[in-house]
Amino acid sequence: MKKKEEIDYKQINEVVKLSKKILDLFYIVMIVGIVFIATLLVKEWGILTFVLSILKVITPLFIGFIIAWLLDPLVRKICAKGVSRALAAVIVFLIFVACILIFFSVLVPTVYNQLNDLIKAIPGIANSLEGFIDGFFDRLAAIDALDVVTMKENVFANIGNIFSDIATNLPTMILNILKSLFSGIGVIAIGFIVALYMMIDFDETTNHLVKLLPKKNRFEIKSLLENIGVEIRKTVNGTFLVAFMVFIGDSLGFAAIGLKAPILFGLFCGITDLIPYIGPYIGGAAAVIVGFSQSTIVGILVILIVFVVQMIENMVLQPMVMSKTMKLHPVTIIIGLLIFGYFFGIIGMILATPCMALIKVLYRFFALKFNWFEE
Repeated sequence: MKKKEEIDYKQINEVVKLSKKILDLFYIVMIVGIVFIATLLVKEWGILTFVLSILKVITPLFIGFIIAWLLDPLVRKICAKGVSRALAAVIVFLIFVACILIFFSVLVPTVYNQLNDLIKAIPGIANSLEGFIDGFFDRLAAIDALDVVTMKENVFANIGNIFSDIATNLPTMILNILKSLFSGIGVIAIGFIVALYMMIDFDETTNHLVKLLPKKNRFEIKSLLENIGVEIRKTVNGTFLVAFMVFIGDSLGFAAIGLKAPILFGLFCGITDLIPYIGPYIGGAAAVIVGFSQSTIVGILVILIVFVVQMIENMVLQPMVMSKTMKLHPVTIIIGLLIFGYFFGIIGMILATPCMALIKVLYRFFALKFNWFEE
């Protein structure tokens, strides 16, 4: 009799691991391909312009729905303790409005004063920066192959234009932003009122929308919408929480080392942190330039603070806050950022993360529905 062949479990495990890696790679390629095709169609068909036009008309309703949608989990938690839905909605809404009012009442005057101080300090910052660059080019003067004089003149001309534009356009830009905010107060107020009503009756509102769907697809579409809501809500909440922590950390650090307008630059770092991976460095660049214009030590300390805050974000905040949100490979997110950034600029890069979460949920839904894989 022939000896029974033994099963090589080690080789089987290696084949399984390799198959898993291939499936993971295929999953990344599929997600990236869907992102690229979706953004291309949105750009070419003008879908984004059409959607923005509709949103502009129904802005109060949109604002109300987003606020109610984001705060609904808190209302549900309070309701679970025996409080009525209406009372829970009012409590959460009042806390939300109070937090916004406190935040802006503290932040706006401080940022305005620091902005004025920064505008007044711009000539001094420009002179300090020119002195630093002048010394740098003096060291390069020993190299015969370089036309140091022409390079220096071009750099100084560009710096002069940049600071002149900042000094001239920044106050006007801030005033335009404030005018837009004040002109939109009525729309925002109506949106908040709509949000309160939606929070009180959020389940009924969503049920009315679901009833517009065909009966045979109602359950699975409702399930899909719930999954999309959960994923995007976690992503948005996590992203904003991490960005707020970056804002606090950078502001405190910049104030401690004596950087001009620390809260202004901390706020800028927090806003740019909404862009994954590269955002914090974009926000920190402006603070580093102003830091070096004050002194070399301040510039180096600014770099250290930006680096330390970024390390804390990557090693502590991201694992704690975002570990249960995206669950996408970093390469997928980076490619998504590049695609959205190419088609829609900075706004596209900010919206890339929630859009990737949406595409991931849709991909999984259709993969299961049409049995794309045997598993």
